Amino acid sequence: MKDGRYRQPGLTVGELATIVGTTEHRLRRLINQGLGYRNFSSFLNEARIADAKTILADPEESRRQIVQVAFDLGYGSIASFNRAFRDATGMSPTVFRRRELSRA
Repeated sequence: MKDGRYRQPGLTVGELATIVGTTEHRLRRLINQGLGYRNFSSFLNEARIADAKTILADPEESRRQIVQVAFDLGYGSIASFNRAFRDATGMSPTVFRRRELSRA
């Protein structure tokens, strides 16, 4: 995950298992029991949202459209990105960006 694989659109647990050289079942068990995530999607979303927060708070990235951030992070639609971002932060990406940039 450190190499940014989580940004790959449509990444599945099976593909990630192949990349890291284990079975899908073992990887699911590691993600759920070992790391404490509810499921593979929540595992991916945490990494993606952490990146999104960094990008959206960066004044040098302020002209970058939020939809482009979403696609660059591997989301298939702006709706799924907005939903995941709101679930993680309690606010929309636009509100988050506005708040963070006003602090800079």
